[in-house]
Amino acid sequence: MKPFQGITFCPTGLNDEYCSRSIAKKIVKLGGLFLKDLTRQVSVLVIGKTRDTNKYKFAVRHRPDMTFVSLEAVETIYERWLAGEDLSAAPELLRSRYSLPPLSDTYVFIGRVDPQICPVDRLEKLCRLQGCYDCNSAQFARNCISRNQGRLVVFISDTLHGSRVKAAAEVGVPIIHPKWILDCHKRNATLEYDPYYMLEKIEPRTPLERIGTDSCECWKSLADPPTVLRDSKSPTEPKMSLKSKFKPQGEKLWQKAMSVGPTKETPLIPDSSKTAANPAVEQLSSFQRIFEDISFEIDPMFAEPHAHILQKVIEQHAGAVQKPAKYHLIPSNTPIKGLSSVNEKQILVTEFFVERCLHYKKLIDPPDSWCTPFLHDKDVQLRPATCLLHDRSNVLSVAITGFRGVELLHLTKLLQTIEPMGLKFTEFLSKSTDLLLINLSSLPSIPASHPLWKNKYGDLFQLQAETEGNGTSNQIFRNSMKRKIEFVKQRHSIPVVTPAFLMDLLSQPSKSVRRKSIVYLNNINWCIICPRGTKENFAIEVVSKRTAHAAPFSNGAPLTSSVKESRFEVLDKVNQVRIENTKSCFKLQSASSKRELSENEEDKGISAKRTHIAAEERSSSWGNLMSEEVNNVTSADFGQVDHTPESDNLRYTQVTYGTSAQETRQGKVRKLTRKHMRELGS
Repeated sequence: MKPFQGITFCPTGLNDEYCSRSIAKKIVKLGGLFLKDLTRQVSVLVIGKTRDTNKYKFAVRHRPDMTFVSLEAVETIYERWLAGEDLSAAPELLRSRYSLPPLSDTYVFIGRVDPQICPVDRLEKLCRLQGCYDCNSAQFARNCISRNQGRLVVFISDTLHGSRVKAAAEVGVPIIHPKWILDCHKRNATLEYDPYYMLEKIEPRTPLERIGTDSCECWKSLADPPTVLRDSKSPTEPKMSLKSKFKPQGEKLWQKAMSVGPTKETPLIPDSSKTAANPAVEQLSSFQRIFEDISFEIDPMFAEPHAHILQKVIEQHAGAVQKPAKYHLIPSNTPIKGLSSVNEKQILVTEFFVERCLHYKKLIDPPDSWCTPFLHDKDVQLRPATCLLHDRSNVLSVAITGFRGVELLHLTKLLQTIEPMGLKFTEFLSKSTDLLLINLSSLPSIPASHPLWKNKYGDLFQLQAETEGNGTSNQIFRNSMKRKIEFVKQRHSIPVVTPAFLMDLLSQPSKSVRRKSIVYLNNINWCIICPRGTKENFAIEVVSKRTAHAAPFSNGAPLTSSVKESRFEVLDKVNQVRIENTKSCFKLQSASSKRELSENEEDKGISAKRTHIAAEERSSSWGNLMSEEVNNVTSADFGQVDHTPESDNLRYTQVTYGTSAQETRQGKVRKLTRKHMRELGS
């Protein structure tokens, strides 16, 4: 089911018709209904540039069931849905996390307020809780309106006396009773302050509970106001970075592991009779003992807080941290090059091993490719073929699709590790993306006998494939992956590979020290979709940073040039030199002719135009002889030519030497007639 299934949206404050159509398309794609008129069916009001509209005021006054969201919130949810996140609880998500803060884009100044009404520090807290732009209770700035164009500026006070109040009134800032802040928080919306909360329009000695009661007609139907503090600068969650986007998943995994550990009231091994009677307790107890009789040694390279958490989690699941141990834990971002403190009898694993065991609730034995160290050396640089890059940088831009759970957590950590080597993660697939990483376990159409599964990295997807085989896969992720694959096929032709490519890429320096380490994206062991091109078009070279200053990698040309190609390269350079010399000679001749013309005109006083002096033609030259030799070369001398038509989506640079035989234009040959023969004989 789509996230907005059964939800009706209505826009307000959208001055741009194009923006209205764009947001309507996204809402419909998310499964919602978009109506321009505010009816009883509408449950979500989308706010544009301003909320000073009749729709918003009516909904705040009469519709306690309505949720107010911004355009950015809808776009953020749409992008998260495209990224494959589970948004099944979208109605609650809209109200709790993406509702428009009542005081967003509001600059609040607080003056004198009776503590019996509300203390000033609590007013400040409520203002920031409601997402105000800023709150100042110490002083008032006279230029606040000119410096905050497009924002609402208000002054909160329960008295009209005081220098700050008078200064605010002089520059046109409304003086509002503090009850307005309290009621906006209760309504979770921006209430009209004029005339209900304007201090100058409130009758003296009016009871506090009577102030502002007419600003809303649904006080009795309101739910409890939100209690979670918002970020005043980011009321609607913006595009998250790679670290902040997936950090909650890792924290959730570790918090879950820490929470199921044995406590003082709960013994480590429960009563067998109670366990047998309750299957849920039996499953929980087996999960708590996944490291039973297993010993670990935590490497000193872990930070002390991280090592403490690892030890606590291992011990809470019946494991032991000791020496000697069966498993030796090292950080996942640590290169294995130079490791000397590891016993050969120990199994070397990273913290991914503990995380995967906790996620799948069993001991992964033997450890898969996620668990074992994958990084050989950090001091390397990735040098992709230039035809792979879609911008001017030498960094490979990578997007992902089809990943979730612990595999998503591991992949993002892996991408963070590779980023300094010349690879950049992009959260969204666009036309500037160079490569798409896909989850093989999310492609059930690929049989288990395919080479994608039958290589040494096939265990990267085995556990998740078994879980999805039990019927726990989510259709939302498949739909997101399908849309991205269609985008690659129809609009942006780039390689689509599995993470096995990254694992092999990072292990390359260990295979070859003296020779170049090159990985090809179109390898059948990890390539799903690949545009047409030669093998070298999809090459990525792994070089040491000490030699990274060398010439850049080939632009798709063969790695070793033949003697025949070298000959044509020489011919091309000779012709180029000849053309440059001819141009320079022509420039010298025209300059000398101009000087002669000016001298003759000065002597003879002639101002008429001179006739063009034709350049002297030579019967033969070294350049002509070489060019004629090139023209006489047959097409067979060039070897096999790829006649694949060029794709509009992916343009590869083709390196050629000399001129193509099809482009050579020879002059017309005149036929010899009897008249010409007689002229030649005379």
